[in-house]
Amino acid sequence: MEGSGARQAVRKVTDQGRLCDIVASADYQVIENLMKPDYARFNILFAGNQLVLSFTDKSKFAGEINQDNWFEILLREGVVYGHTDPELDPAGYRARLCWQLAERHYKVAGLYQQLLSKITTTNILTDRETIRAMLMAGELDYFFGYESTARQNGYQFVSLPTAINFSSAEYKDNYQQAEIQLSGKKTGTWMTVKGEPIMYGITLVEGAPNQELALAFLEFLLASGAPCLKKAGLIYFPPKVLASDFTCLPDRLRRFFPNECSLR
Repeated sequence: MEGSGARQAVRKVTDQGRLCDIVASADYQVIENLMKPDYARFNILFAGNQLVLSFTDKSKFAGEINQDNWFEILLREGVVYGHTDPELDPAGYRARLCWQLAERHYKVAGLYQQLLSKITTTNILTDRETIRAMLMAGELDYFFGYESTARQNGYQFVSLPTAINFSSAEYKDNYQQAEIQLSGKKTGTWMTVKGEPIMYGITLVEGAPNQELALAFLEFLLASGAPCLKKAGLIYFPPKVLASDFTCLPDRLRRFFPNECSLR
């Protein structure tokens, strides 16, 4: 088992040719866009999350920050904030999509560019241990990530408005007003990624060396995973599969997907 940003995990399979049984992504679209059809045949959606702004007692203005003024705090002199690398990790591009939505939500012209121009490359971090060490030492004041990550690490966090935190299917049209350009499936190509409700995806890699054990794990996740997901701070929903993927599912997994649990 090896944790990393989801886009980075996929590149390990598609670009580096590393052997792998299962890929799980915090954005199901990473599997859709970068793995299918050569490296994955189906995509199971199994949990949600929401974007938050994490901080600690050492963060500047920790006693003042809230859902209404977080962007004003970040733009104050001396405040240091970061996010993960958008090319490697969905939380990174979701942070920037959030800033675009925040400009509209709070009606602050130019907010996206202000937030973008103040962040430095040294604070675009994807290694979770480095992020934690810098937050705990006060070298980073604030970091954009998931509520589950904040809870698991014992961080304080600002819950962002539903209209900009990617937690609700009801706001899908609103989320899609934000977009970002990222590298595509092939070297030298680009793709447009739009905001969407956060939905985690998981797949069996084509040619998995331990296919039987991998399928057993997927069966466990689908049959008994809900308590584990909830305990980890994720938003649980009944697993879903894209309607076009149903016939690609191994027979032993199809029983988990009645018609009402598939996406069309």
